[in-house]
Amino acid sequence: MSAVKKLNIVDIENGLEELANRNLSPAEYGKELIALFSSSATLKRLGTSKANTSEFENGLLWREKIHYVPCALGQLNATIDAVKKSDKTLKAKVRLVVVNDGSHILVYDRKYDELTDCTIDKIKDEPQLFLPLAGQEGFRREVESEVDIKATGKLAKVYDALIERNPEWLEGDKRHALNHFMTQIIFCLFAEDTGIFPKDIFTKALKNRAGSDGEHATQVITEIFGVLDLDEPHRKDIAPWLAEFPYVNGGLFSGEALVPVFTSKAYRYLLETAALDWKHINPDILGSSIQAIVDPTMRGNLGMHYTSVPNILKTLEPLFLNELRDELLKARHSKKQINAFLERLSKIVVFDPACGSGNFLVIAYRELRKLELQALDALRDLEGGASLAFGFSSVISLSNFYGIEYADFAAETAKLALWIAEYQQNARFRAAFGTEIPALPLRDSGKILCANSLAVEWSEFCSPTDDKQVFLASNPPYLGSTWMDAEQKGDIARLFKPYSNNYKTLDYVCGWLIKGSEYCAQHGAFLAFVSTNSVVQGSHVPILWPILDTIGISIVFAHKSFKWKNNAANNAGVTCVILGLGKDSSKTKFLFDEFEGKACENINGYLLDAPNIVIKKSGKPISKVPEMEYGNKPVDGGNLILSEAEKNQLVEKYPKSKEIIKKFIGSNELIKGTKRYCLWIDEAQLDFATSIPEVRCRIEACKEMRLNSRDSGARKLAQVPYQFREFREAKKDLFVVPSVSSENREYLPVDLRQNDTVISNLAFGIYDSDEWVLAIICSTLHSLWVRTVCGQLETRIRYSNTLGWNTFPFPSLNEEQLSQLNESARKILIVREKHFPKSIADLYDKESMPADLKSAHNANDLLLEKFYREEPFDTDEERLEHLFNRYVQMTQGRTK
Repeated sequence: MSAVKKLNIVDIENGLEELANRNLSPAEYGKELIALFSSSATLKRLGTSKANTSEFENGLLWREKIHYVPCALGQLNATIDAVKKSDKTLKAKVRLVVVNDGSHILVYDRKYDELTDCTIDKIKDEPQLFLPLAGQEGFRREVESEVDIKATGKLAKVYDALIERNPEWLEGDKRHALNHFMTQIIFCLFAEDTGIFPKDIFTKALKNRAGSDGEHATQVITEIFGVLDLDEPHRKDIAPWLAEFPYVNGGLFSGEALVPVFTSKAYRYLLETAALDWKHINPDILGSSIQAIVDPTMRGNLGMHYTSVPNILKTLEPLFLNELRDELLKARHSKKQINAFLERLSKIVVFDPACGSGNFLVIAYRELRKLELQALDALRDLEGGASLAFGFSSVISLSNFYGIEYADFAAETAKLALWIAEYQQNARFRAAFGTEIPALPLRDSGKILCANSLAVEWSEFCSPTDDKQVFLASNPPYLGSTWMDAEQKGDIARLFKPYSNNYKTLDYVCGWLIKGSEYCAQHGAFLAFVSTNSVVQGSHVPILWPILDTIGISIVFAHKSFKWKNNAANNAGVTCVILGLGKDSSKTKFLFDEFEGKACENINGYLLDAPNIVIKKSGKPISKVPEMEYGNKPVDGGNLILSEAEKNQLVEKYPKSKEIIKKFIGSNELIKGTKRYCLWIDEAQLDFATSIPEVRCRIEACKEMRLNSRDSGARKLAQVPYQFREFREAKKDLFVVPSVSSENREYLPVDLRQNDTVISNLAFGIYDSDEWVLAIICSTLHSLWVRTVCGQLETRIRYSNTLGWNTFPFPSLNEEQLSQLNESARKILIVREKHFPKSIADLYDKESMPADLKSAHNANDLLLEKFYREEPFDTDEERLEHLFNRYVQMTQGRTK
């Protein structure tokens, strides 16, 4: 194999930019392009007919690398097609086919069947295309559904090329028209590959009538879309080639056909897209993937927002599918019961109030059609194999599927995805029964509304009659209160004010839980919503769940925390729960974990089989434990804080200054072992402190900062500019707990420090206490309690003294038991000391935690848990349920 230069992507980018600046002819550009990647000897060999076997004029064929062909203006399409099909290209097993007309370059990657069209000056922005010439590969994600992701990627190129020529289509009503146009194109491509249209009729019409560069593509597509909306009585005077297109109906092509202007680039990408076999497209992933087309920020993760079928079924099965499957199993041997079952199916309404591009609706429709098919199959067996009459229509109508979606394009694709799903299920019916359900004309699709769901009156949009049974299933947006915009904050305020004024810290998903609960209470419906697990922990629980209880809604099933992943491009996941809510409290309640579900007497807002209680902040500990205090907040503009270098410099110059300097630690310093210091001056030391010029300057700067603050509390602190807002210190020692720490550690971080240390406002402290408090804080029991009742900051653990420590139900112990815990804590500290200078971050890494430290913690857990009950706990769920019942006993005087 010919030698190649070792280039990185920056080298390639710079080389392509240099070539563009030289204004080379297409023939010269090819030579210089290959020279960029090869040795001079390789380029010299390619100048001979023996080594260069390209049959094209001035073409260059570098075996297993590239077939480069220059061409005249306007000949790009014809040339690229010819080079791709060339026997020389195939025999040489080249990776890239590149064609250049002096204005544009086409790069076709044969391995991935991808075509890129760029101008000469813009090709530098695509250096990854040429990495194979340097013996490298650009980053690509493995995907489960290759056809769907490929289709989305090609459609994205069509969309970009159209916007490049028609930028005004991104404004106002034109944006909706463009989104609708893309769904029309997708339908045509699917229809011509599945038998809804005659085979390849749309693609052939383009190739025969749009011109070699697509100069007539806009007109041809306009004419096709216009005729698709004409039924038979209105087709008398249309051209024969258009008459071959059938009447579609269903609203997809109604009204004036609006088609953007096509360039040769857009046309070429459309033909590339049409070359895919669209009959293998999955509507449940395509809809979500298409959303990425109109949002360039999602392009790196095409398919990222697709929700896998198993995850959707976690929501739908306990909501209604499991019950229907059981009902069909019992009905299989009775015509009367099967017909009653089919009647019930016809009355099921599925409503997704945050439907995106329709994933939940598509899967719900598909699963209901499967049940219908099984019921009809059982009916056929009971009738001796009699076939269904021609003209049978499914009892499951798309008109029973409702969705609300804020994004226009997603709403459009939801309708399309349901149409595609209907066609595919009709094909399954045909295969099973040999009876055709006509694909055209289309019937009405699902009822999809493009609007802000939280501003819509759901009961007016989806107003079920008495004989209908409504199920709401959705995966609403995940957005913390900090990240909500003014409109979203207004949504939450409007929904919660009738119940409480304490709502400003709630996540956006809580709006859907409130509206969904109100809807269920009004109509006797049931819902299953996916939510971030923040709504079942921390401060959310005492705010949200009493309101839902007031509405009259309870949890009928739930999935405990799990990673909500997908099967598409990057398989990114977020920690979620699934909440099944309804008014019927008599139903058996089920709580699911990763492996199984269990029947429960009650499921509370923390997703525990325990009473409906909420853990509220407490100003004092409910147990006999020392108080844990908030750290010291500087409010100093950084003037009282010293780096290690600043501390050393000050002490070297003024040795006595160490008397007014202490170690200063917060979460980061405690966990990672980083070092900071602070000026710590009491009133008696003030004269000495101000005698040091550098210290006096810092105190004066702190005073200035506080006086200029907008905060009245800070301005008041200007009276004592030499001190923090708090002035808490230990006489002997203190236990320090970070306010925020990683969720990836099995135990909460805590450490013992001496009185030469003060803690910042990013930590909590217990001052001058016995070691047994460390044994509690770093126990599994306390970790579980804090993770559940304190909540998280993003995914990290957020500690709280008032919510985590003061509420922790610790049993009353005698002196002997406390002595045993003291000894256990000392063992943990001694083992840590053996591994000095490793930090807590190093010691408690899940993958590399030392065995002796792990053993010390296990022994500590066994000892502490023995004081709670004699029988060992088998699971964390048992531990939490015990803690909650003990909390009830300690705070309300009763148990479950």
